[in-house]
Amino acid sequence: MSDKGKHEWDRLPGESTKAYSAFAAYRDLGPDRSIAKAINASGKTTANLRQWEYWSSQHQWVDRASAYDDHGERRRLAQLEKERREMNERQAKIGVLGQNLAVKAVEKLLAEVQSGEKILGAAELARLLDVSAKLERLAHGESTDIHQAVGPGGGPVRLSIESVEQRSREAVEKSLGISDRGAAEREEARPDADLPSVPDPVGE
Repeated sequence: MSDKGKHEWDRLPGESTKAYSAFAAYRDLGPDRSIAKAINASGKTTANLRQWEYWSSQHQWVDRASAYDDHGERRRLAQLEKERREMNERQAKIGVLGQNLAVKAVEKLLAEVQSGEKILGAAELARLLDVSAKLERLAHGESTDIHQAVGPGGGPVRLSIESVEQRSREAVEKSLGISDRGAAEREEARPDADLPSVPDPVGE
């Protein structure tokens, strides 16, 4: 390729219009191209086969078509990379907007809890503590996977749902500066407070 801006698949010096037109038909068929397919796509007959084979040998059709394929692949990959960068930038902006909205909502929630306008239930407190702990671990580059604790004698630690929720609620209340709400409110916040009592089976 002697001229600046020229490509291997462009028309060569001394290449006739008919020869270049035949090459273009061959080139544009893609990796599965063949001279026979190019002749058929051009509406020609097999009587042109020997002429086209001569042009192919004389003007390096195979090498020029391969260079054209490589160029197309590079452009395709460049376009994919451009789209990937744009996608990352777009999603990063959406992520920041989402975080800002979430932070404002959390700040409002904490203000309402601290002022006594809102009281969180045990399940809500446990969830808030869980999410907060995971965010802190992620910020410090730590794993958020739950690892099984080992109790006395190598056995598993046994915890009831009530004790876990109670501890979670107390921890969050302490971090938020919420004072003791009293026995009546604690009773109301119990997970099983609204459940009807079950009578003892008859005959036992």
